[in-house]
Amino acid sequence: MARFTASEVRLSPRAAQARSRLERKQRRRLDWWISRLKLDPFAGDQIPKARIPSSLAKRSGFSRPPANAWSFELPLAFRGIYTLSGHPAAGVALIILEILSHKECEHLLGYR
Repeated sequence: MARFTASEVRLSPRAAQARSRLERKQRRRLDWWISRLKLDPFAGDQIPKARIPSSLAKRSGFSRPPANAWSFELPLAFRGIYTLSGHPAAGVALIILEILSHKECEHLLGYR
């Protein structure tokens, strides 16, 4: 089976803004996750398709909800949410859509 790697890892404007507010150890872990996800885009926890809210698209500037979403843990009860998109010529692009508190993430995904 072929191994997929991400040709690029980008932060959405919302994620970049949230990154600037993170504490030092959270930023270090985020940088670690970016390195890991570039090598293994499926390293996070997959979010069930039924849990991907349409509001995630609106918040991220997409016209429709992402076809897939994954999450990863950060220190101090924070999470990141990302999506994968691919194109035969460009490869796999990984976009970190959100960096938010565990409580905000639960609310966004409809767990509470």
